[in-house]
Formats: sequence, structure tokens, C-alpha cells
Amino acid sequence: PSAKTITQDFNFQRMLNPRLGKAVGHIILSWNTEDKNKLNNDIMLSAAKRYLSKLDIRDTQCLMVRHHDRQHDHIHIIFNRVNDHGKTISNSNQRYKSFKACKELNALYGFKQSEGKRNVNRGRLKGNDLTKYQIYDTVKAGIRHSKNWKELQNYIRYRGVEMQFKYRLGSDEVQGISFIKDEQTFRGSAIDRSLSFGQIDKALNSIDNSIELNQITGSYVSKDHSIDRNIGETLGHITSALFSNPEITPEQDDPLIKKRKKKENYGLKR
Repeated sequence: PSAKTITQDFNFQRMLNPRLGKAVGHIILSWNTEDKNKLNNDIMLSAAKRYLSKLDIRDTQCLMVRHHDRQHDHIHIIFNRVNDHGKTISNSNQRYKSFKACKELNALYGFKQSEGKRNVNRGRLKGNDLTKYQIYDTVKAGIRHSKNWKELQNYIRYRGVEMQFKYRLGSDEVQGISFIKDEQTFRGSAIDRSLSFGQIDKALNSIDNSIELNQITGSYVSKDHSIDRNIGETLGHITSALFSNPEITPEQDDPLIKKRKKKENYGLKR
């Protein structure tokens, strides 16, 4: 099916729950280069199905595409958060569920544990994934070159990244931090656990950050721009990134495409 047909199909099911803002989910499962000889379509599909089950993602439309990255084999998973019965697939605690699921699957299949973001091929990233890694690289470098929050803010601002603090209601107590780049806003902990407010604060060894933080100002309104996107635009963006050509050439991609309708029914296509 074409990207246009998939988008229309997802939008049609989305109408079962039109009030849901962010109705499409996008997950990337990536394998360590040392696992390359262990991988084939069947193994990757089996692992992906188990992963989705552990995250309670079932009874919904699902698209899978395998990419043969020169370093990391990976699968893009796109799923409709409006399931076949019009119910919302929850995205709460997904970070914890994903971490736990990956750990269990690594043990089950004998995959090598990821060594973090340092080995990710930035050249293959697009859209929000690329923006997140750009923020990650900039902030991590800023932490290494800064002695306090003000220096960190100046460092990343010069490189196109802004920071924004979330305060406890009615107080000056900082609860969290977000980063903004190219009009996209991401919670620090959603980019990486090391970019949470607490972890950055520890890294900066701030003694009295309360005064420092109050001196940091920003002109951004807290808002997750990705939530406001229409599912058609979001899915269209993702599919256009995955399918650079309407007709996928076997030399470039090996799609694992099959949508789930009323039953869980995955399959691979070469």
C-alpha cells in the first residue's frame, strides 16, 4: 500500500475516537551491530510482536518497516493509538515499560544490550528523532563546558537550543526541564534520563541553583507541538521519511509491512 492509502486508513479508524490529539505512535527498535549475524525477518518480527505485547499495544492498525542501516539494523513501528474498538491505547509509563521490555527481550533472544546514544548513526535520523539527538548532543557538550545553569543556558542557546523549567504550582521549586529546538519542545527525561533536571543539576554540581534558576528567563510557552499535529500530517511525515519512493526498491529497503485489523495478524513481505 502507498503512504497515501495508509494515511487514509489510519485516519478512518481515528474517527472512532476523534477527540484523541496524538493518535499515531512511532517506535524504533534498533539492534546492536554485534547482533547482525543473528538477525533475519522472522527473528526481528517475533521480537517486535513481543515488544508490542509487553507495551499493551494490540488490536490496532500497525505498520512495520525494516531498514538495513549500515551500522544498526532497525525496525520502524507505526501504530494507531485508536484501537479497533475505538478505545485509546494508553501511552502512560511507556518509557518504563519499554526499558523493561527491551531488557527482557535481550535476555530472551540473546541480544547485546545497547550502549546508549553515542553509537547511534545520526546521519540516518530524520524529523523529531534527529532533533532529539541534536538536543542531546548539544546539552551533553554544554554540561561538559559549563560550571552552572547560566553557563549551560548560554552555551546551548548560542547553538540553537533553549531550556525551559517546569515549576511546582505556586512555588519556585523546579520539577522538571524541557528543551526547545526548531519550535519542537521535548522533556529532558524524554530525550534521555541523563537530561532530567535532577541529573543535569548533579552534573553541574550546583550548590544553590534556586537563585540561578530564577535568573534564567525564556520566551517559550510550554507546549508539545507534536501533539497538535493532525494524524494525517504526522503519519504522512513518517511514511514519507520511510518510503522515499512510492515503489520501494529491494536494494534499499526490506519492508515488513502488514497492518493489523480486527485480529493480530503480522506478516513479512520481501
